[in-house]
Amino acid sequence: MNISVEYPSSLEARLTLSLTPDDYQPRVDKALKDLRKNIKMPGFRPGMVPAGLVLKNYGMSVLQEELSRVVNDQLMDYARAEGLDFFGQPLPVSGHNPFVQGLDFGLTYEFRYDLGLRPKVEIRSLDGKSFTKIQPVPGKTELDETIDQWRTRFFEGAYPEKAEPGDRVFLRLSATEAPASGDAARKTVVLVGLDEIVSPELRAALLGQGKGTTGSLTVGDLYGEDRAAAAKAFKVDEGEAPESNSTWTYEISNVFREGKADMNEAFFAKVFGETMNEEEFLKRTEDLIKARWDEESEQLLRYRMMEAFFGEHPMELPDAFLNRLLRSNDNKGDAGHQHDHNHDHDHDHDHDHDHQDPAQYEAFAKQLKKDLIIDVLLKQHDVRIEREAMLQEAEARLFQQFSSYGISPEQIPLRRYAEEYLSKEQNESSVYYSLKYRHAEEILRSQIQVAIEESDYPSFKVRLEEAFGSPSEA
Repeated sequence: MNISVEYPSSLEARLTLSLTPDDYQPRVDKALKDLRKNIKMPGFRPGMVPAGLVLKNYGMSVLQEELSRVVNDQLMDYARAEGLDFFGQPLPVSGHNPFVQGLDFGLTYEFRYDLGLRPKVEIRSLDGKSFTKIQPVPGKTELDETIDQWRTRFFEGAYPEKAEPGDRVFLRLSATEAPASGDAARKTVVLVGLDEIVSPELRAALLGQGKGTTGSLTVGDLYGEDRAAAAKAFKVDEGEAPESNSTWTYEISNVFREGKADMNEAFFAKVFGETMNEEEFLKRTEDLIKARWDEESEQLLRYRMMEAFFGEHPMELPDAFLNRLLRSNDNKGDAGHQHDHNHDHDHDHDHDHDHQDPAQYEAFAKQLKKDLIIDVLLKQHDVRIEREAMLQEAEARLFQQFSSYGISPEQIPLRRYAEEYLSKEQNESSVYYSLKYRHAEEILRSQIQVAIEESDYPSFKVRLEEAFGSPSEA
């Protein structure tokens, strides 16, 4: 067997393998022998089919299969031995036909394959570089909005005993003449403002009343002929809203009154759990808002830091090869993250693009370059992503998800769910990539100098959207 390599460019290698019968015939003979032991053919007992018949019927397919295996094994062994760091898998050279003489025993075959090589990355430290952290500071508008929300939440008269003009009442409704079908047929609770009730008689009947008061009404008493309003109240599609003349019994389940708590020490204590004066309350409120915004401020700083770091490492990729590789994989995965015959942990997140589109390939290539730089940075700092860290990250994601539904993590076997979560390749890739990126951020964050620049929140938000886009674009 003879293998030679040439380099069309610094990021491309072309391997030529010449296979003589001595290289492949022993493997073919063994494969045919194993096949004969298990093959079933009419008129012969298992394992007794004549070797010549097996050769006649299956020889060419076995030959082609074993040639493919020999080529693959030898390519991988040679690439490792020569230290070729490449993307994906080798691709046959376009236009080259190793079977130009046909397919038969006793022939010498020449196979030619292209490799796309990874560029060499020399990490440039950010030590001593200075970055500005934009720190939004709440003004009067933000302070007033936050305090107004608290005053509404802590308003003691929010649920009075008796309904007065301007209040809203919760009515638990039961149909006296059950609708034919649909969600409106079930018992439901609606919230309606007394001043918005269409029927003067019903409005008068509810004034001065409280929890437990019962009576009867029609949907028209509440909303008139406004089917959209009725549908919204009953939480159904407009076509399923009950008719205005349908009759219902009601019970007042609660009364709600909008108002605001007084700005006094009792209110301050309810918000922060301790006694303080108004000046201290305003200062604590400002600090709390700043702390909430600091996460966004830190996020923007780290984004700028990482972009500057990536900008320090321009590189070229074997673009033509990657385009071919991506097309050959039928867009089923990211060649940049399937590439590793030499590494165990290139499980980065998928980039499922149509790589025939130059704009999409450009985005793919940009991300691939970042991934390569991060890989080298983490290797330089001896950072490895262990399975336990991935499980803990999965648990944190699931904890957040369950908590949003009001489910206590103590109620569920979180570790078992984390194992199941990571059993899906897409989730495993996402978790692995997130941890890699986070480690890279922490390494670089420890190297830089940070100056604080205060800003009003509207101006800060503009900068945030310039970096990450508006929420509607996310």
